[in-house]
Amino acid sequence: MSLVSFNFLVFVLAAVIVYYVCPVKIRKYVLIPANIVFCCFAGVYTLAFVLLSVVTTFIGGLLAGRKNAGTASKDLAAAVVIILNLGLLCAVKFYGVMDLVKDSLNALLGASSGSWLEFAVPLGMSFYTLQLIGYVLDCLWGKIEPEKNFIRYFIFGSYFPYLTSGPMNRYSDLSAEIDREHRLSLDNLKTGIIRICWGFFKKLVIAERAGVIVGAVYGDHTVYTGGYVILGVFAFAIQLYADFSGCMDVVIGVSRLLDINMPENFNSPYFAKSIREYWRRWHITLGDYLADYLYYPLLKSAPLIKIGDISKKAFGKKRGKKVPIYVAMVILWTAIGYWHGGVWKYIIGSGLLHCLYIVSGMIAEPLFEKIRPVLKSDKLPYKLFQVCRTFVLVLLGFVFFRAADVPDALDMFAAMFRAPAGEAAIELTLANYIVLGVSVLILTAVDLYKFRAKDTDEPRSVIALTENRPWLTWLIIVGLISVVLVFGMYGLGYNASSFIYASI
Repeated sequence: MSLVSFNFLVFVLAAVIVYYVCPVKIRKYVLIPANIVFCCFAGVYTLAFVLLSVVTTFIGGLLAGRKNAGTASKDLAAAVVIILNLGLLCAVKFYGVMDLVKDSLNALLGASSGSWLEFAVPLGMSFYTLQLIGYVLDCLWGKIEPEKNFIRYFIFGSYFPYLTSGPMNRYSDLSAEIDREHRLSLDNLKTGIIRICWGFFKKLVIAERAGVIVGAVYGDHTVYTGGYVILGVFAFAIQLYADFSGCMDVVIGVSRLLDINMPENFNSPYFAKSIREYWRRWHITLGDYLADYLYYPLLKSAPLIKIGDISKKAFGKKRGKKVPIYVAMVILWTAIGYWHGGVWKYIIGSGLLHCLYIVSGMIAEPLFEKIRPVLKSDKLPYKLFQVCRTFVLVLLGFVFFRAADVPDALDMFAAMFRAPAGEAAIELTLANYIVLGVSVLILTAVDLYKFRAKDTDEPRSVIALTENRPWLTWLIIVGLISVVLVFGMYGLGYNASSFIYASI
């Protein structure tokens, strides 16, 4: 079920009504049928995969978190569950197992293509798998007590708003939100509706229009060359951000309607002054997750400690202690790239290229410290240069991310300097370009308001402007709904694409 479909809005409306009609003490249990129905709309196989992950990680948490068991047995239990779930994720997402099962069953039973035996990748598998593995590791490391109530754990593991694209939630945080009493409040309704409308605006008004440009340029860069390539690269940056952050707005807004708070996942990333800051502002919860469950454990692991000892003897204590950090960085960013799609274009565009940026920046930091006073790094012109430089570096990675493969990405760079092989025409009218341009300016203004250079952990919300101003609240809601209805790309004969990260 697409988050920008009419069916989804009807589903959310029905779920919210039933949720608040029920007595306060049993409201959280309404989430059980809601989660199941949502999964079934995506396909019975999605429910089966979610249930499999929930059951195995529930058992894994109990075994890994036993107080009287030996370390070896707890490690073994956690390892078996983690390998099972990661193995299933890799097999399904990256090695076409679903297609193999479909083709095998069709051949065995004589079913034709398009029959009830059609399969697809389970909805949001990358997100819920990592989240549930994080729970098992927290139990293993003694950060939380294993959950003994399966119903309570099932609500957490299958909570429908986050299933498609995150954000990543910690069990200790989300379970506490689910367990507390939930009461109907005007503030929650106001905030939730504004976030949902803002997400629809980003997706249907901005991302879908930018996607027309992106599809044309990336689809044929023998015709779309020179300035068209640059336009396509910028358009994809707009499309991806509006799409993914719009999805998060819808998800967080729906959860807020249920009086359940989830963490923010974006904080004006295109205003970052470095790649490291960019990743503290883009997909925030994934970055925090991988830091806690992969990067820091790697640094504490015996192999990297040994590498550190050898490096200190070979290169000196100051330089040698950084070698394990660089090794951990390579592993971390390779994993990030692989998680995005399991092929080289993602491993390079979302992984190793960013690793190169960060590690080279760390190595060159002593030089930067010497030249910053000369460049007057505390002044606005230099800060603007940093923002532009970071954005350009991000765009280079996006070319690999969006291209068909690595050779196609390299050809995109070459196409910037080629003459067109035919007549180029992007199917967007002047009116659509104007709507897209004005909408991007609005999005930029909102992000600029949210931006906090010294505080990236708590993004300032535009909704704060509506406090004690009920007229402004309704003005924003009516305005957003009107803009989406008038300028959104949807309706009969038009199939709005799914959110990009819902397929990762």
